[in-house]
Amino acid sequence: MIKKSVTELQFVSSRSPLPTVEIDSQSMEDAGFSITRTVMEVLSRLAAEDASLRATLFLYGTVSVNFRDPCWSEFLLVAGPKKVLTALGAAFGRLPGVRSRFSDYVPASEAVRTFHVEDGMVWEKEDGSTWYSRSQQEVAASEVDADEDEVEDEDFEEEAEWDAEDPEDQEADQVVVTSTKAARYRAARSDAKVSSIRSRIEEVFGLPAGSVALCGPDGRPLRGNAFIRTLRKRWEEA
Repeated sequence: MIKKSVTELQFVSSRSPLPTVEIDSQSMEDAGFSITRTVMEVLSRLAAEDASLRATLFLYGTVSVNFRDPCWSEFLLVAGPKKVLTALGAAFGRLPGVRSRFSDYVPASEAVRTFHVEDGMVWEKEDGSTWYSRSQQEVAASEVDADEDEVEDEDFEEEAEWDAEDPEDQEADQVVVTSTKAARYRAARSDAKVSSIRSRIEEVFGLPAGSVALCGPDGRPLRGNAFIRTLRKRWEEA
């Protein structure tokens, strides 16, 4: 795994709203797919094909009626070559049972910078100041581990990426955030990454980047590429 600070990466930015691919989160969950995994597969292929490619992706979630009925949608904002947007749209469009579309333009200021492609590598956000890139072997190994954990997790199939129930009805050890856009609380799903949930908490509550830490029973913060299920298990076993 390679790590770099935010000052070492040349992120692509735009003052104008960015084109998006919109995904119905519940349809993605019901079909058994992962947004993060799908994005990583597309970006890894593009990076391998063109080492000069540079693009930055942002993630924005809100309630949407673009699929005719209200749902929670995740918007992938793409700052970079159009081929990245096209490839992402095609990849999600091929997933059976998943509702996706090329959608509205969204300002990057309303979203969270989540993925980046540079120097033939795909970078993910670890915290407010650090990004990391994994080798193909590391990515493959993590996917195998994730698949094994999903089989062991009896509640996994029943979890949406974000549970729409009130947090008072949730278990005390669940990580809960709220969206001012949706005006509701949602519990983080098991295969969400710690870095993504930290960023979302900071965004929702207007906190400085890097100010949120998700810690285990020993008080030590988990690394950004750890899964939320790891955090839960540590507390369950404490």
